[in-house]
Amino acid sequence: MQVDFGGDEEFDAPIEEVRSFVMNIEKVASCIPDSDNFSRIDSNHFTMNIEPGLGVVKGSLPLHCSLESKAENNYAYSIEGKGLGSEVKMSLSLNLYEKGNSTGVKWESIINIKGIMGGIGEAVVRKITQEYVEKIIANARRKIAER
Repeated sequence: MQVDFGGDEEFDAPIEEVRSFVMNIEKVASCIPDSDNFSRIDSNHFTMNIEPGLGVVKGSLPLHCSLESKAENNYAYSIEGKGLGSEVKMSLSLNLYEKGNSTGVKWESIINIKGIMGGIGEAVVRKITQEYVEKIIANARRKIAER
């Protein structure tokens, strides 16, 4: 099953601060709810576990994550995980742009899910994923505002 998401968010901070945040894997990982065991491999790679909470699928899913700078103000995160009878691959692209005194972030995500989680049903996966994304954005907005 493939689930596509996207949006355009505004952060009340200069583009330099948002760029610094997006490029800091520890700060980005700290925004992900129901996660633990963060381990930095290098400045662009890390592992962590999440508890997806999709229907009857309970437990910890190990993830391998990487950050790539595509061009100035254009970044991509790749996330892959296997476990709980499932395989998850996600790509997230972030395009930053100045928006007055704040920063706009246009984002797109493609999630491919195989196995038990993929069999739950797209409507349920989409709803839970949307709630998860909203929490991540709210966490990032709060942490960027803490400067």
